Amino acid sequence: MRPIPEELTTLITDLESFLCDGLKGENLSKRAKEKKEAFIKRIKEVKLGFPQDFKDKIGGDDSGDEEEVDSNNDGGSLQSERTDKDEDACEGTQQSPPVAAQDLTSVFKAGYLEKRRKDHSFFGTEWQKRWCALSHNIFYYYGSEKDKQQKGEFSIDGYSVKMNNTLRKDSKKDCCFEISAPDKRIYQFCASSVTEANEWVKQIDFVLRDMTGIIPEDEEEGQELYDDVGAIDEDIYEELPEDDMPTPAKPPPKVEPVSKPAAPPPAAAPAPAAVDKTTDYPNYYQGLWDCTGDFPDELSFRRGETIYILSKEYQNFGWWVGEKNGNIGIVPKDYLMELYAL
Repeated sequence: MRPIPEELTTLITDLESFLCDGLKGENLSKRAKEKKEAFIKRIKEVKLGFPQDFKDKIGGDDSGDEEEVDSNNDGGSLQSERTDKDEDACEGTQQSPPVAAQDLTSVFKAGYLEKRRKDHSFFGTEWQKRWCALSHNIFYYYGSEKDKQQKGEFSIDGYSVKMNNTLRKDSKKDCCFEISAPDKRIYQFCASSVTEANEWVKQIDFVLRDMTGIIPEDEEEGQELYDDVGAIDEDIYEELPEDDMPTPAKPPPKVEPVSKPAAPPPAAAPAPAAVDKTTDYPNYYQGLWDCTGDFPDELSFRRGETIYILSKEYQNFGWWVGEKNGNIGIVPKDYLMELYAL
């Protein structure tokens, strides 16, 4: 009888091992379980028909059937768990001390992701569910958030992160991202949604930029400060520097008197020859706050604008008569402060 090639006997043995041991613990449907048992039965028949080709492999075929299912398995098969541990141990990177998932500090982002195995076999699981956490500049991955020791970790120093929709062909292809660096292993992950994947990329990129010191300052806040300085009236700044000005308190409410004084007619204004305005410093005031006149006889002004007081005869009512740019009207005295410190 013609012998079976060794590659084929190895493939059949690996297939039987996967069906018997690799799928143990998997939540299979009733139909899938029936198919599995049918394949196992057919393989056994083939092996019994060629005992000379499987004589070294028959003895251990049934040993795995009595192996109990791991009650702590989080959904992955026993075979995939063993393979993942072997993969993590052989990556060639320096392993950090064991640390429980709940003991991590300064965690920027954490949650469940699907991690793509570096070297997955034909019958192995390509994507495995892992609880991942970015702590400081170290990316950890665990079997679950309750694990006392990580399955693996790596420093993201020198890496870059980006979305990659070519890693899968199913509905989650847009949820994938990868962390890569020249001459280093590429780590590939898949999130539960596009939004979640973008959040991971954003947080990892933030840590990477912070490590290189290129995160810019808050430009909006600086721009607001600049605009505030530019809004100060230049004339007022020259006469009385802002540093010497007292900090204005909250503007008092304008109180309308029971009988508000009427603004004097222009003819009643003091004659220019009677008072020399250029030297009448005590009667020069400036606005503490913006004031908008509610009536035509009220004088409107802005904070910092100069107002020359013509009369204080209505002081008992809380109003003075002032002049600004040739316009005369009454002004609330509590909104003014002396322009010159004499």
